[in-house]
Amino acid sequence: MFKPVMFPIQRILLSTFFLALFVSSGFAQISNPNGALKYSSPDDIWAKTLVGSHYNEFWTYHFYLNDGLTLHITFSVANFGSLKSPVSGVQVSVDGLDDNIYQLSREYNINHLVQDKENHMFRLRQERDIWFEGKLPEEHRIRINTSKDGVDYNIDLNMANILKGYKWGDGKFQIGNEEVGIITHIPYAEVSGYVDINGNRKNVTGSVYMDHTFQHQTTTRLVDSGFRFVHHQDSKNWDIVYLLLPDDSNEKKTIGYRLKSVDGKVSLLGVNNISEMSKSSVFGENVARIVDLNLSSSGDIRLTRMEDSEKFSVLSELNRFARRAARTFLGGEVIHFRGEGVLTETGQRPKQGHYNYFIVN
Repeated sequence: MFKPVMFPIQRILLSTFFLALFVSSGFAQISNPNGALKYSSPDDIWAKTLVGSHYNEFWTYHFYLNDGLTLHITFSVANFGSLKSPVSGVQVSVDGLDDNIYQLSREYNINHLVQDKENHMFRLRQERDIWFEGKLPEEHRIRINTSKDGVDYNIDLNMANILKGYKWGDGKFQIGNEEVGIITHIPYAEVSGYVDINGNRKNVTGSVYMDHTFQHQTTTRLVDSGFRFVHHQDSKNWDIVYLLLPDDSNEKKTIGYRLKSVDGKVSLLGVNNISEMSKSSVFGENVARIVDLNLSSSGDIRLTRMEDSEKFSVLSELNRFARRAARTFLGGEVIHFRGEGVLTETGQRPKQGHYNYFIVN
């Protein structure tokens, strides 16, 4: 059989081509940070992006309160390129106050954003009561007082006995050529205050978890989906899983971590990849039901979606034509699903908690 002759220069070019193809696939560059687990600093809470043609940054709070009330608040800054001017914003969802789920999104031109580092205040607009303040881990407070579409939101939550925050190495994870920062500012804290919707006020107590994610690329063009699981027993016993599945990730390789405390001893394990995933329909979308995760050491864990509470998308507020245009420009829509879940692992008792999955659809 005739075999073509390959000259050295051809071999070099072909090798270079395959190397470039391998690197550009992103698979070789999906990685967790190097380095040890360390405490985050109070200054880590400030915005890391705010430059460039595209950026997304999120400060996400998960409140688990008395009588089954759950509250999710996400502050954000974003630049969507030529779609519109850069903005800061907030998304709020309240579930369990009554028979309704209340969902709010607000945004303001980024020029109105106030980051008062001396007084530890992050405020979306000077004359608006939409802010968080307080030097972590000493103190922290959230205030939301606004109205939209005939619904009044009046929320005031104080955090106390706040555990120190953590970051893995420099807190930078790699997806292709992009860096994604993830910092856990509040793994566990006690909460007190009130939630008032349209004059229906409830005094609340409970716990809160908060993380901070930042990147210089739009989420819709960077990841396929994301997964959070939070188990809060008490200040010394809690378990947190947070991972992102990059878009077109080979073998479902992920970035992320499991951060847990057992009797006050905190440990971290990287989440390397999703080994198995089954899906089921929820609120009209096909969403992960069972997710088996391969950790960096000592076995696997399984996350199971047990009871679904809500679906949330910022684009849902747009009319059909505007939503379609936004989806086309952004390359998709980020849809969040929340509810109750369970974490299981061999030889351990199941841990009941709360899930927050999002998909790019």
